Amino acid sequence: MSQDGISARIVEKRIRQNGMDIVYPQVAGLPDPEAQERINRAIGERVRGLIARQRRWPDSAGIEKFDMTGTYRVTVNKKGVLSVRLENYIFPEQAAHGLTMADSVTADLKTGKVYTLKDLFRRGTDYLFTLNMIIREQFRERDLPMINEFRGITANQDFYLTPKNLVIYFQVYEYTPYYVGIPEFEIPYQKIINYIDEKGPIGRLLSDRAERAGN
Repeated sequence: MSQDGISARIVEKRIRQNGMDIVYPQVAGLPDPEAQERINRAIGERVRGLIARQRRWPDSAGIEKFDMTGTYRVTVNKKGVLSVRLENYIFPEQAAHGLTMADSVTADLKTGKVYTLKDLFRRGTDYLFTLNMIIREQFRERDLPMINEFRGITANQDFYLTPKNLVIYFQVYEYTPYYVGIPEFEIPYQKIINYIDEKGPIGRLLSDRAERAGN
């Protein structure tokens, strides 16, 4: 198997202390130990970042007594591409309700590179305009209640990948009220095919589908 076709073995790690029970993934068995370390470090940083951000909500001085749970989903693990969605929920003592926050990591299993949104697309293309248009359309079609006007995404917008879709998501209260949760917008690769970098992670996932169709 070529290195572009590798997948990772997923090992679960756990943080269980001071009201926290956080389960998160680490990768193992990759050909390049340095790439493996880069990916695991990136995931660990996102996990710790979620913990820190939630402990500052709603008290910027830091919450001392709380219950916090963390889960994850591996949404892609093939063709040398890993995409992981992390989710943490905190319930501060005596609070009216808790809060869920999400983060994600999409990485190259061969090199350890962690992708930003702009890395998925060919340079010089107007991919942001198209993505914003699709997201605005989904806001309307789904009749999602809004507390803020949609400002559009940037080249560093949070996202994760599935075998068929680019998923853009926003945090609770960013655009929608609490009861909506974390709004996610699935964008089929076929809708943005003209902008995708063929050598990037989506290009590899699409080549996987093309190979299966040709067999």
